[in-house]
Amino acid sequence: MQKISWLYIGVLMVWIEPGIAQENPDTPDKPVIEAIVSDADRLTGLANLRQQGYDVKLYNLDAPKHLIASLSQNLPVNPEAAKRTLEQRMQQYGRQALQQQLMAEYQGLSVAIQYQIDRYPAVLFDRGKAVVYGVTDLQQALGWYRQWQSGLGK
Repeated sequence: MQKISWLYIGVLMVWIEPGIAQENPDTPDKPVIEAIVSDADRLTGLANLRQQGYDVKLYNLDAPKHLIASLSQNLPVNPEAAKRTLEQRMQQYGRQALQQQLMAEYQGLSVAIQYQIDRYPAVLFDRGKAVVYGVTDLQQALGWYRQWQSGLGK
């Protein structure tokens, strides 16, 4: 299990509003499931749960790193030339499109902060009411959640 470490990016600053997963009114017996993972985590059971009608949100905490790496790939060594090249890339990409992609890529971190998740992988149920840490099998995590829920008399 990995701890979340904070990364500050000086090039682009965007405010990311936590996306609050909404319960699906058509399936009240099926909790909203949010999985916070990294590239190293091999998540299983995602397609199966979605086929069963579960709303599963997947957040990869390594996603922002990939976007930043693609923007900074092969930058010149000279700082001024690197700045110009980066500005050109951002213009080609489109500042608004880049901002939207950054917001989407950082959504996982925003959700982790919102629910006070400090390690991952983490599988959250019903907007953070319950969290299963260290499990990448979503079916297993759901089973543990159901077992916990039945113990509460629900």
